[in-house]
Amino acid sequence: MSTPPAPTPTESRPSPWLIMAVPIVVTLLGHAAQWGTLGADVRHLERRCTTTEAEVARVSSAQASAATQSARIEARLDGMERELSRLTNAVERLVAARSATARDVP
Repeated sequence: MSTPPAPTPTESRPSPWLIMAVPIVVTLLGHAAQWGTLGADVRHLERRCTTTEAEVARVSSAQASAATQSARIEARLDGMERELSRLTNAVERLVAARSATARDVP
């Protein structure tokens, strides 16, 4: 009779769950890092939007104020133009009246 073969030592193999878990954990950590970076980017963009909205409101207010001031200046210029026209007519009448009554000086 022959002797039975000697039992071979079994290799210790890692669990299949461990083999799958390592890439999954690494992937999740990468996604968490990306999520944190995106969150910081979103907060930065929100701050920039808030700043831009405030600037737009300020410019809009300044524009409305400038339009009001421009209307006032135009009204004053129109008034000055009417006053100059009135003064021009008065000077022309004085010159005409003076030339009609002027005497020759010897």
